[in-house]
Amino acid sequence: MAKFLQLAPMQAMTDVHFMNTYHKVFGGFNEMMAPYLMAASNSRMKIQNVQKYFSELNDDITLIPQLLSNDADGFLYYANTLYNLGFEKVNWNLGCPFPYVTKKQRGAGLLPYPDKIEAILDKIIPELKPKLSIKIRLGLYQPTEIIPIIDLLNNHNIYETIIHPRTAEQKYDGEADKKFFAKIFPKFTMPIIYNGDIICKEQVDEMEKDFSDIKGYMIGRGAFINPFITNQINEIYLSESEKLDKYREFYFLLHNYYKTKTQTNLGFLGRMKDLWFYFSQSFHKGDIYLSTLKTINEIRLFEDAVNTIFESGKLKV
Repeated sequence: MAKFLQLAPMQAMTDVHFMNTYHKVFGGFNEMMAPYLMAASNSRMKIQNVQKYFSELNDDITLIPQLLSNDADGFLYYANTLYNLGFEKVNWNLGCPFPYVTKKQRGAGLLPYPDKIEAILDKIIPELKPKLSIKIRLGLYQPTEIIPIIDLLNNHNIYETIIHPRTAEQKYDGEADKKFFAKIFPKFTMPIIYNGDIICKEQVDEMEKDFSDIKGYMIGRGAFINPFITNQINEIYLSESEKLDKYREFYFLLHNYYKTKTQTNLGFLGRMKDLWFYFSQSFHKGDIYLSTLKTINEIRLFEDAVNTIFESGKLKV
């Protein structure tokens, strides 16, 4: 049976064109979550800008807007405005780990303050039009910070909770704490989606053995490191040559689009080098490929080097 899969929101990475391109070439995500919008009552949404941005998305993609907020009034305004634009579910980001967010008690910065989370939920739930999804980490500094939050989420009308079992202090370092996830998983009463370090089908298969009633999986970096991951999880298998051809198609659809949209050559190459930080991990000798690409500052030479990778490289995913 096909697994329920969500594309994770990665700021500056999973933009509309990436989502469209992944959907066209690989497919397999039931939902894709947009990088967060800052939802504050003193910064009202410009509806026309949102409509223009999301109007470029493929009609077959189910997009979930994500809101970053510690402001109940701002959250309600944004969420209900998005509902009126046709979005039936929104996600509240309680997981962003970066200090410029957490120091303002947004994202994972709210996790040490369960009373504040509860006060926001008490205010928004009665007036909220869309379904509410929560994306959460274990804590800001300690994994136990999530413990008092579980009951308050259970006591509100939360549609689903996406759990990334790291603290914000860890950012993306170390391993996701699956043992702690196993301890807290049974305590939640709503559907749970697991997020963290999934880059291959075998990891999902192992999770299914231990958590047979889990709703699904959110995949972020894994969709870059192993773009075939949705195919593999859904048991769609390709030969090595078919995979390389598909990967090349995927990559150059991104490459050629960003080349036309980026104002400077160095800005464009910087963006592609950021992508190759992940893409290089798909290949044997990927660290060598990445080191080479980092040194190139001419588009033609960069394209030649990438073509060489697809012509002679060996995939390890």
